[in-house]
Amino acid sequence: MCFAAFFVGRLSGSHGVATYSVNGWPTSFNRAWPTYGLPLAEDEALLVLLRAGNSTNAIPTIEAMLDTATYDAMCRRPLLRGQELQALDKVLAKVARYRERFPRALDTSTNGLGNPQQLQQRENWIAEQKQIDAFLHDFAKQ
Repeated sequence: MCFAAFFVGRLSGSHGVATYSVNGWPTSFNRAWPTYGLPLAEDEALLVLLRAGNSTNAIPTIEAMLDTATYDAMCRRPLLRGQELQALDKVLAKVARYRERFPRALDTSTNGLGNPQQLQQRENWIAEQKQIDAFLHDFAKQ
């Protein structure tokens, strides 16, 4: 009975998530967002900026990528234990020290966003950045 429940649950839950192997490590992604965790467009845009000698415009993009990864790590952290948690915390400590050394200005402007969906996305991003800043500030104290 337990096996049947497990099997049915596994089949029903597996439709939206696919797992594949990268260098022998299982990697999963949600089929609704196939590019999640693959910053291909962002990396390409950064490389174009850097190769053109435009590091000034590349820095805010990299900062945003760091914020996005930090937010993801904040969500992942409660699921980890032991050495897994220690490995993530070690990297988060580096990020917290970086943010202390190079604080970024939080742009809370929503001017020019006439589309309600864009305005909501911008407000959500500002709220996430505030959460990230608070998390890293507290994390740096640990």
